[in-house]
Amino acid sequence: MTWCAGLLCVSLGCNQQSDSVDELIQRAGELPGVRQSRHSKLRQEFRLVERSQTLPEQLNSDSVLAHQNAAVALANALGDMNRVTEINEQAAAFLGALPAADAEFVAAESGALSAKWLGDIQSVAEAGELPKCDFGLRFERGYFNELAFLYQAAAASRLLLVDALYNLDEHPSVATRRFAAAWKWTDRLVATGHLEARVQAAIIRGDALNVLEVIANHPGVTVDDLRMAQKPLAISVAEWPSMAAALQRERAMAMAAYEAIRLGLTDMLFTLEERSQLREEGVYESLRRAEADQIDADEAAYLTYMREVIAVAEQPYFARSKHLVECDRLLRAGEHVESFPWFANRLFVLNNSMTLAQAEIARDRARIEGWLHLLAAATGDAPPDSEVNPLNGQKYMAQTRGNVWFLALGDRRSVNPTLSAPTQ
Repeated sequence: MTWCAGLLCVSLGCNQQSDSVDELIQRAGELPGVRQSRHSKLRQEFRLVERSQTLPEQLNSDSVLAHQNAAVALANALGDMNRVTEINEQAAAFLGALPAADAEFVAAESGALSAKWLGDIQSVAEAGELPKCDFGLRFERGYFNELAFLYQAAAASRLLLVDALYNLDEHPSVATRRFAAAWKWTDRLVATGHLEARVQAAIIRGDALNVLEVIANHPGVTVDDLRMAQKPLAISVAEWPSMAAALQRERAMAMAAYEAIRLGLTDMLFTLEERSQLREEGVYESLRRAEADQIDADEAAYLTYMREVIAVAEQPYFARSKHLVECDRLLRAGEHVESFPWFANRLFVLNNSMTLAQAEIARDRARIEGWLHLLAAATGDAPPDSEVNPLNGQKYMAQTRGNVWFLALGDRRSVNPTLSAPTQ
């Protein structure tokens, strides 16, 4: 038992004869509370989840041998989380200045950072070449999964993006290959089916598309280089995973978390700062000592909400956004600590910003498809099949002004793709 788990056992009243925290988490994943509940609405909703075969253990991916696993190699390469934080902060600050930063600044800063992180860049590049990737997510562990991989994959992608910019002046083709390698880490995050991982991938891709604009507008870049940069984007869209599947996995983790609450692990679901805030609000002790019928009612409300949201998940975001807002409103309207659904609102849905996460994933797709349309127009290739922006329903339309191609995404939070027509 770790020192952290030991402290938790003190606070939870564990002793040598009682279950360890890990044993309680394992038991929670078996969903004993909801299976034994007499709450009619909860039993009804649970049966629907059971029939859909989307219980936590049913959603796990097959394990991957360590020597084939890019995630294992990545964890070995970037095991120091302080260094991971440093890389993400410094690289994100630099990449966030793009594409507006002038060429001299980009060359100087990318050179300095690439020299500083040379060993890390080589290590994550080699890790990315391994054929498979399993980050070790197990959905029956609920909110107790180790999520360091989110930040390690973000750092790996940003390291390669910085190196792509460093190589751009002298080796444009190397730059496009580095860009593709960086993009691959975002695909691997998306492939987990984990909602937070998909949002993290969208954030990193925002940086990556800024880099793509710098690469695509570089005078040494050829039409063939543009096509090379286009390929990973096209693959991402072609293999775009189901939104419903991501929400089913989010639901599975929350169901395991509800069991953890029943087993007395509520404290572990909040940070120290969150606990302090809850004490100030006067609800902390009520939440820690929630009655079984309160937890059942809370989970029933959550599962009802998720069923409604999942039912429309394959529609474009712009077509379902009003329905999502209404679902959020109804869930919020039912909240008060005495009869709940406090956890559904504050922990699993609204404070976790599930609707905003879905919007961010739609925005991610819109940015990628916008770039694919622009690249197709500039290279003379056939445009992608997608015609409408999934975020707002606007039709993609590449336009020219002089020798510059551009495409308006109609979104304040997105940089509109811009591309000077290649001459080679």
